[in-house]
Amino acid sequence: MKFCRSITFVSALFVAPALLAATPQDPINNLFDAMREHDGTKLQAQFMPDALLQRVNKTGEMQNNDISKFANIISESKNHLDEHLLGVTVQQSDNLASVWTPYAFYLDGKLRHCGVNSFQLVLVEDKWKIQYLIDNVHQGDCEAFIQQHSQSQH
Repeated sequence: MKFCRSITFVSALFVAPALLAATPQDPINNLFDAMREHDGTKLQAQFMPDALLQRVNKTGEMQNNDISKFANIISESKNHLDEHLLGVTVQQSDNLASVWTPYAFYLDGKLRHCGVNSFQLVLVEDKWKIQYLIDNVHQGDCEAFIQQHSQSQH
């Protein structure tokens, strides 16, 4: 019996770190949790210090956003902010990952817009951090967009 407990304990030592290992999706989940929690500090902690935050508008022009200002807006917002990810595609090689996430954004429970987030992440000191986030806002029918991207995940 003691032998079985010893094997179980030793096995747990090797399996537990693998189960707790950071994934590229961790900071993305934390980012959207921080938005729902109005926690600008938590939000900002998901990014590298020199990270870029951009949106491409419908004419293809880039809008640059400051992560500190974005975090402050999130902290000060009185509205319920909820971004639903409609699917997540992760490509990873060693310490670099790319994550593609169609989304639907809800403000106080009402659908405001939808689009796609594209994240570039780096693994630093065993933690994934967002180096670059670019998104767009879909110009068509968001209900159709949501249905299309929800179906493509099954």
